[in-house]
Amino acid sequence: MDALPKDEGHDEGHEEGNSEEEYVQVNSLVEPYPNPDSDSENEDDENLEPMTLSRINPMGKPPEAGIIVKVYVENFMCHKKMSVDLCSNINFINGQNGSGKSAVLAAIQICLGAGARRTNRASSLSSLINHNGKATHAKLRVKLLNKGSDAFQHETYGDYVTVERILDKSGGSSYRLLDAKDKVKSKKKADLDQMLDLFNIQVDNPVAVLDQEESKKFLTGKPEDKYAFFCKATELERISRQYSATNDSIEDLEIQKEAMIKQLRPQKLIVDKLEAEWNECLKLEKIEEKISDNKIYGAFALVNEVEEKEQAKTKLRDKLKAEYEKLDGKVKEHEAKKPSVGDTEAREEKAKALSAEAEKAVEDKRALEEELRSKKKPFKKMENELKNTKNELKRAEQSLKKSKAALQKARDDFLSNKGSAEGNKAKMIERQKELEEELEANKEKTVKYQEKLDLLHDTYEEKLSAVDGKAADAKKSYAQMKEQEDVLKMLKNQNGAGSLAMFGTKAPDLVQKINQGMRKKIFKGNIYGPIGSFLQIKAGKEKWAKLAESCIGDMTLCSFICDNNADIQHLRRMRKETNCRSMELPLHFQRPGPRYNINVQRVEGVEICIDVLNIENDLVHNFLCDSSRIERKALAASREVSEKRLVVTQNGRKAIRGGDIQECYFFPRGDMWTLKGGSLGMRSNTNDHNFNRTRIGRDAAAATLDAKQQFEYFQSEYKEKKAEIDDLKSEASDEKKAWNAYNKSNKTLLTEMSKIKEELHDLQESLEDQAQDDEEEDHSHLQAEVDDHEAEVEELTKNIEEKENLIKEEAPEIEAVEAKLDEEAARNQKIIDELDEITKEIEDSQDRLANWEAKLEKGKKKLASYLVDLEEAEKNVVASSEKLAGMIKVGKTLLWQKARIDRSNEKKRKKLMEPEMTQTQTQTQAQTQTQTQTQDDEDEDDEDEEDAAAGEPTDAELDEIERPRISKAASYFRAKQTKAEEELERERKKRRISEADTKAVWSKFSRARENLAGVKRGIDTVDGNLKKMKHDLKIRKRKWKTFRKHIAYMTNQTFGDMLNKKGSSGQVDFDHSNKMLQLTVQKDSNEASQTSDVKALSGGERSFTTLSLLLALGENLETPFRVMDEFDVFLDAVSRKIALDTLVEVAASMVHRQFIFITPQDISRLTPSPTLKIIKMKAPDRSGLQTTLD
Repeated sequence: MDALPKDEGHDEGHEEGNSEEEYVQVNSLVEPYPNPDSDSENEDDENLEPMTLSRINPMGKPPEAGIIVKVYVENFMCHKKMSVDLCSNINFINGQNGSGKSAVLAAIQICLGAGARRTNRASSLSSLINHNGKATHAKLRVKLLNKGSDAFQHETYGDYVTVERILDKSGGSSYRLLDAKDKVKSKKKADLDQMLDLFNIQVDNPVAVLDQEESKKFLTGKPEDKYAFFCKATELERISRQYSATNDSIEDLEIQKEAMIKQLRPQKLIVDKLEAEWNECLKLEKIEEKISDNKIYGAFALVNEVEEKEQAKTKLRDKLKAEYEKLDGKVKEHEAKKPSVGDTEAREEKAKALSAEAEKAVEDKRALEEELRSKKKPFKKMENELKNTKNELKRAEQSLKKSKAALQKARDDFLSNKGSAEGNKAKMIERQKELEEELEANKEKTVKYQEKLDLLHDTYEEKLSAVDGKAADAKKSYAQMKEQEDVLKMLKNQNGAGSLAMFGTKAPDLVQKINQGMRKKIFKGNIYGPIGSFLQIKAGKEKWAKLAESCIGDMTLCSFICDNNADIQHLRRMRKETNCRSMELPLHFQRPGPRYNINVQRVEGVEICIDVLNIENDLVHNFLCDSSRIERKALAASREVSEKRLVVTQNGRKAIRGGDIQECYFFPRGDMWTLKGGSLGMRSNTNDHNFNRTRIGRDAAAATLDAKQQFEYFQSEYKEKKAEIDDLKSEASDEKKAWNAYNKSNKTLLTEMSKIKEELHDLQESLEDQAQDDEEEDHSHLQAEVDDHEAEVEELTKNIEEKENLIKEEAPEIEAVEAKLDEEAARNQKIIDELDEITKEIEDSQDRLANWEAKLEKGKKKLASYLVDLEEAEKNVVASSEKLAGMIKVGKTLLWQKARIDRSNEKKRKKLMEPEMTQTQTQTQAQTQTQTQTQDDEDEDDEDEEDAAAGEPTDAELDEIERPRISKAASYFRAKQTKAEEELERERKKRRISEADTKAVWSKFSRARENLAGVKRGIDTVDGNLKKMKHDLKIRKRKWKTFRKHIAYMTNQTFGDMLNKKGSSGQVDFDHSNKMLQLTVQKDSNEASQTSDVKALSGGERSFTTLSLLLALGENLETPFRVMDEFDVFLDAVSRKIALDTLVEVAASMVHRQFIFITPQDISRLTPSPTLKIIKMKAPDRSGLQTTLD
């Protein structure tokens, strides 16, 4: 049978995990007992329904959970290792005595939680360990099926759960639960108990697991023992014990109820006293409310003030943000308009080439000036000789004039002596002669005047031209003098920077600015300059210093270089700030890189410029190689030595030895030659004064001496040229005055000649008709003198003409040199102009870029400043917002606390106004609303505790609180709050009540009332629980009796059916009052064979009778498997056959259950099948351990 009586009022089934003893709660006095079942006390026992236990593995189909799949033992009892696989329905374990059959049963019992004594094989677990193999522990495993809806934690363990128990030699043991993959999932005994409870496995129940000893006790025991066996097998004994414990609990509750009633009176007195004290405290409540209100209003008034400031900060932040975004847009727009600098590198290379060309042009111009001066020296001599000859001509013409005057006087004397015979004709002739003579004389004067004017004009022009030339030379000399004067001042007045003045007066200022820029880190790379300051003459090579400087050139020595193209613009700006022209301190870019490896063939007797110099800086070294080609320029003691050592003849043409040298400089003046096209080209050094000084490697003292000498040289040269200019200007002025006088006289003379010609024309017409022979007087000596003077004049005039022709012949060569000089000057000026133009282009381009970058940098700095201000403003807004939010939270918290205090005070008032409940009302409420009231009381207690502790509200609660509108200032509410606090203090002093006293009084009063109410509720609850427990226990006992009656009836019915299979009959007689169980057996149809004494039966009959009773009891046991050990003891062959058939038949009909039968008897008549398995144990090996199965 599968049914047991059920308690309808409580779910005690194993599926819910509850036990019979959970039906009552007696430890809490204030917690009411659950409502009783709806069954009436007057309900008849016959109407009580039997309770059903939860089923495991429903009938009609193979089991899915709880049955044993496999048993494994190791070092256990007589086995070293043994493994038994079982089928799901019927299993027979057969073997001789001592083969270890019972060890399988013991392993199941021990592994599933039983103690050692329950096996009736040992008194301790350590005794079950097989010690023959010196083992220290035993391992037991029982593998259970875990499928279907009844599975135990299937998601954790899977389809199989293996229970493993390790027995230690010391007597200890441990459990482990393994999943289907033999992985450990739990080591808790509680988990094992939970699983056994779910599967309803009862290894301590003798009906579920019947060993040999329990079987013998049952066969030979007294009726009382059989009844006890019956109660234990059907769990009636356990339920009865629980009911007895419930009776004890009811008695304890009765005693507690009496004790609680005695506590009521003193509690009531305490409450009355505290209530009077509390009434005094209530009078101060209104003042405290006033303080609270003003505190809240003041807090929100302060919030309004902070909120106004926060709005101002937000407005400022928004304004800054808008300005920042606007400026950011402008910066990005400016950044997108980056000016193009073009091919700056190409321009700089061109500027470098032009600088070199300009240096060469200057040197060429100086050479031409020197050539012009040398050619003008003989020309000047010829001009002086011509001047002297013209002076002699002038003297000769004066002598001729005197001679002609004497001759004329002689003729005049002749005419005057002749008389006036001829009359007017003679006068007319005489007048004609006079006019002719006067006209001739004037002609001569005119010629002389014109010659003089021409001479004066030419002389004047020459003087002016000479003044201009000398002025230019003087200006240059003056500039050089002033430059050397500035250098000298710098060398005297400045220490470290003074020596830099050798390379230009602006060099120290530029170096100072560069150093400042370096400290400010405005340069991206390194700056080196002047280049000359980075050079030294190697020891022993000092004599070549002047030639080395000539090789390098002045402009290169004064140059500055940088290794980052972007730094050029900063250098140009700094140079411009020092008012320095680009030609004075040239700037160059030199790409950084390793020092050039110079491999030049040396020639004995000459030096290479690079070998004379000591250049430590790699960038300077590479720059000089690129710009001045110092590795290609040779130095020699003289031109003869240089040509002898370097010039060779190859294929009829001149060439330089080795082919590496391109130019050669030589002493004594620093002239140089180069070889091109097989011919030598010479270039003289016109700067003798510069060649006589050196700058490379010179210290300040030597540089000062050089500068002083240069200053004195240029000063003397300037004074000489200034004196020459003054003389030339004076001579030019005299020549101009003389020319003006001669020109005036010549104009007067031409006027007079015009008048003479008119008068002479009139006389000529009058004398044409008159002819008269005049006697001539002998004037030959005078005539001869005139002829001599005329010949002298003619000779001198011819001489002058020759000299003038010679001068004219020499003039073209001089004019050619002058033309070349003018051409060279124009070329030099053109180069300078072109260099200035390209330099200006580079500087303008770089200036545009620099201005763009400066403006961009300025914008970015301003933007960064705005960003800092914006971030600061943002922080202020955030801080102000956080402060405002915090203040609002404080204000709302005060409102929330006030609301809680108001609610608390309201509850206090309600409590004070509540009438005292009658005992009847208390009992009724306890019966109907005990649980609700208890929960409300707990909530109220919690809230009161929170009020007392001034707890914090949640954000959701604060959000629901509406902010009050305050129009007055915070100071107003602070004043009112202070006034109310003073009033409260006065009242407290008057009544001698402090704030702590008020809280303490209410706390005591509230607790006293609650304690009094709690005691009353406790009494009511205990009383209600007592009634419910008594009523429930009465019903349960009736159900227990019904269950006992039902199971006794079913056991008796099944017992008779079992005996009928053998042709016998019988019944089970239950004496519940005396707790006795008697078996009545009738062997056959003869009533005389009926007996109630089991001992009167034969051994086989007793065994069959016992087996029948066990099967009858087992029908009512819901367990997934049953184990019976040596069930067929003492059975004869017929009885054994019937017993086996009966067991197999019963077991086969219960496919949802597993049966394990252990017997030493012959079972060969049984046929194995998928539902019936026979396990043969190997015969015992008396000499060793049992280790395997057949």
